[in-house]
Amino acid sequence: MSKRPIPREMPENMTPQQRRDNWWRYHWLHVLIAVLAVILLCGIAWERLNKVNADCSVALVTRYAATPDEIASLQAALERAAPDFNGDGEVHVAVNAIQIDYASTAMDDAAIQVMTTNLDKLNADFYTRQSGIFLLDDPESFQTNHDALSYLDGSTPPEGSVDWENMTRPLSDWEGAAEVDWDNCLPDTLYFARRMIPTEADENAFAGAQALWAALFD
Repeated sequence: MSKRPIPREMPENMTPQQRRDNWWRYHWLHVLIAVLAVILLCGIAWERLNKVNADCSVALVTRYAATPDEIASLQAALERAAPDFNGDGEVHVAVNAIQIDYASTAMDDAAIQVMTTNLDKLNADFYTRQSGIFLLDDPESFQTNHDALSYLDGSTPPEGSVDWENMTRPLSDWEGAAEVDWDNCLPDTLYFARRMIPTEADENAFAGAQALWAALFD
């Protein structure tokens, strides 16, 4: 096994170039670690300074994969309607697009893997209290599988309730719906719904979404 060379005293008659070469021979690893540490710290600082603080989040859950243009168009339309809830002088609505086809029965291994990944993404959204509003193309299956929606007046339905028609508003009820350009998704089958708010923690987490809902429909 090779061993790291042990520094020795430099002869007094070494030239400046030899002294530099000798120093680098024993200290290059320390310099590399220091440089990598600075790069890492700069990256963390840049991420924190440039992180967008969203006023609220909307989850777009559809059987067809939303295109980047659809997501951007929906986000822009929602931001034109949303209030500056956090008071930072800017309006930002995060759109969490998740492709889930609840009705599909014939799926190959690749489709099953995509479905599993997207269900994990939705569960992460639930767990972190990310989205307080959903835009769904199959609200009945969504509520059947997740029991996550509130009634339109904001009250919590009985456990297991699938009364989705009293939990949703058609996309067309929103005046800004015409501003959204759709490619894959079918706007005539999209419904807005709110996440149920059974606890004070939920109420605090979804306050921005509640403000957006009021701006959309009140």
